[in-house]
Amino acid sequence: MEIGTHPALRSFQILQELSPERGNKTYLARTKGGNLVAIKVLASREISEEESSLLSKEASSGARLGHDAILQPRALLVEKDFAAIVTEFVPGVSLQRLLRFAAGRGVRLPDVCAYWILERVLAGLASAHACSGGPVLHRGVSASSVVVGWDGTVKLGDFGLVRMRQIVSGGQVAPKSERDVAPIMSPEEARGDRPDVRSDVFCAGLLAIRLLTGRTPYARFRSSASEMILAMAEGNVARLARTRPDLPAELRDAIDAALEPDREKRTMTADRMLEVVRAHVSSEQGKAALAKLLDRWRDQLEASVTPWEKRASIPDDMPEDAADAPKAGTLMLAMPDERPSEPALVGGDAPPDEPWKANDDAVAAEEAALAPTRPDESVSRLGSIAPDALVMPLPAMRITIPELPTYGGPPVNIPRPPPKRGMLTGGPAAALVGVTFVLLVVGTIFLFRWLMGPS
Repeated sequence: MEIGTHPALRSFQILQELSPERGNKTYLARTKGGNLVAIKVLASREISEEESSLLSKEASSGARLGHDAILQPRALLVEKDFAAIVTEFVPGVSLQRLLRFAAGRGVRLPDVCAYWILERVLAGLASAHACSGGPVLHRGVSASSVVVGWDGTVKLGDFGLVRMRQIVSGGQVAPKSERDVAPIMSPEEARGDRPDVRSDVFCAGLLAIRLLTGRTPYARFRSSASEMILAMAEGNVARLARTRPDLPAELRDAIDAALEPDREKRTMTADRMLEVVRAHVSSEQGKAALAKLLDRWRDQLEASVTPWEKRASIPDDMPEDAADAPKAGTLMLAMPDERPSEPALVGGDAPPDEPWKANDDAVAAEEAALAPTRPDESVSRLGSIAPDALVMPLPAMRITIPELPTYGGPPVNIPRPPPKRGMLTGGPAAALVGVTFVLLVVGTIFLFRWLMGPS
C-alpha cells in the first residue's frame, strides 16, 4: 500500500509529497477545515506497543507548546503499521536553504535580519523550556528546523522530532558510514550523554554563529564523519570575538557562554540570551527587512527547485495546474535541502606542510565571516548581476546604448578606439599608384613596338 493512500491519512487531501534520499516521506496536505499542514512520516512498518507509547508521550509534551514563534504540532498519527506527526505549514523557505543560497553567492544575511531570526528562535526556545509541567526539549535546534515565511515570519519547528525518529529507529543517530554527515549537536550529545535544556542552548549558540557569520559550524571538519563527531565532542567552534569583533561585546559574551563545551559550566539559558539580544541589538525592523529580501530573492529560490522535482512532488491523481493547489515546489522549499553543498563553499586553504609553523591566531577560511548582503539588492540572472552576489565585485559601469537597460553605478564614458590605419595610406599610397600607372603605360608602349617589329 502506498503511504499517501494509508487509511490514517484519509481525512487529509494530499497536495504534494517529498521523498528524501534517506528517511520517510513528507506530505503537504489540506485538512477538512481548509488549513495547510505538513505530515512527516516517522515509520511505515509495524509499530510496537512500546514505540506507540513513547511516541504518544513525546507528542503530549509538544502539545503544551503555544508560542507564536513555534511551529504548532497538530496531531500524532499512530497505527499498527504507520506513524506520522502533523504540524502547521508556513509557506516560505527553510532557513537552511536560505543560508545556503546566500553563502553560495559569497554573502550572509543582513545583521538586522539575523537578529530578528535569532530573537524569534530564542523566544520559542525560552517558552518551551519554561513550560508548566517541565521543560520541553527540542533536541535538534539548527537552521534545518527553522522555517521563514515569505512575509518575514520566523518559526522554530520539529520539537521532539529527533527523539521520535530515535524511537522508531532504535536509537540510531550517528552516521552509518564515513560518507554520511553527522547532524550538528552539543558536545555531550556527541559523547553519547543524555541531552537537556543546556544542550538546546548550545545548539542555539551554533545557530547564532551561522546567522552572524554566514558559515556552517564545524565546516572545516566535514571531510569525514569521525572528524566531525570528534570536533563536536570537544566543542571546537571559532568564537565571535575573532570572526565578528564588530558585534556588541555583550552579545558576543552571551553567545560564547552558550558555547561553553563543559555542560556543568554552561550557565547561559535561552531566556537570558533572549534578554541580551533584545537589550543590545535592534530587531524591530528585522521582519520587514527579511520580507523585503525574500521578495527580491524569491524567484531565484523557487528556481533552485528543478522542474523534475516540482513534477515529482505532485501526486499522480492531481492535475499539475489545479486551481486550488499550492505552487509546485512549495513543500520542497520549506523543507531543508539534503543535497551536499558545494565543496568550494566550505573549503579553505590547504594545511601547511609543517604544522608547527601554522598561525594559531589566524581564522580558518571556513569560519571567516562573509560580507553582508542588503535587503534592497537582488541576486539576479546574467546581464543584471547585483554587486553583492559576487565574491569578486565588478566595477560600477552603465551601458549607455539607448535600446539596452542600464545597471550599476553612474555613467562611464567609454571612448571609441581609433580606427586602425594601414601602412600604405594617404600620400605614400597615391605616389605608389602613380608610379604603377606610369610603368604600365611605358610597358604597354614597348610591348606594342616589339609586336609591330621594325618598320
